[in-house]
Amino acid sequence: MKKLNIGIKDKEFLLDCFLILAVLQIGRILIKNILLSVLNFTATNINIANIISIMIVGISAFLFLRGSNLFNPAGYRLKEMSNKYDNKKIRIILFLVALLSLVITIVFKGEKIFYGYLLICLSVLVIPFYEEMLFRQYLWNYINGFLDNEKITWIIVLILSVLFVLGYWDIVSQNLTVITSDKFAVDVVFSKMGVTAITSAVVGFMKYKYKDIYLCIFLHIIISCIFL
Repeated sequence: MKKLNIGIKDKEFLLDCFLILAVLQIGRILIKNILLSVLNFTATNINIANIISIMIVGISAFLFLRGSNLFNPAGYRLKEMSNKYDNKKIRIILFLVALLSLVITIVFKGEKIFYGYLLICLSVLVIPFYEEMLFRQYLWNYINGFLDNEKITWIIVLILSVLFVLGYWDIVSQNLTVITSDKFAVDVVFSKMGVTAITSAVVGFMKYKYKDIYLCIFLHIIISCIFL
């Protein structure tokens, strides 16, 4: 039976979530450092290593989680099939807006940010897809299986996603080092946590209302383009 109040048993599922997130970040850092050990320490290579490491960790985790009925229950898969038709119009609209946002971002911001197109690829494509599948799909399903109120799931996932940004400290620190920036990593990381809080709140509402991960991905891409 599902539970509304968060008790001792619920603390165990929260611990599971923290462990999953920690393992993913540690795995990403290890893969990235292995790649950088055979590459020159340049801005381009750092971004390439970051993108590849996130993709490897993400694909590996998703292949594992999608086969678990706790993270990807049969009922949710049936709901996704229904969403394909129920949310068809809004899917098309958000996809077109996301595509337009990406094009505008590449055209107007590609030469003004740290590493051009590679950073755009990491910021507005790879990370949104990775984080939405992780937080608004698998962890959302898992947490929601222990709670009777999906609004609480929304809040918990929001908090987890904000804390997850701390794990990107290495990316921020290396980027600032390679461009000899006078910014401090702590300032950049905490500002990104604020943006993540806004993004997670908005995208979480989309998940709560429409139960559609594709809408979440498209919306996250749009928001990422705005805050880039």
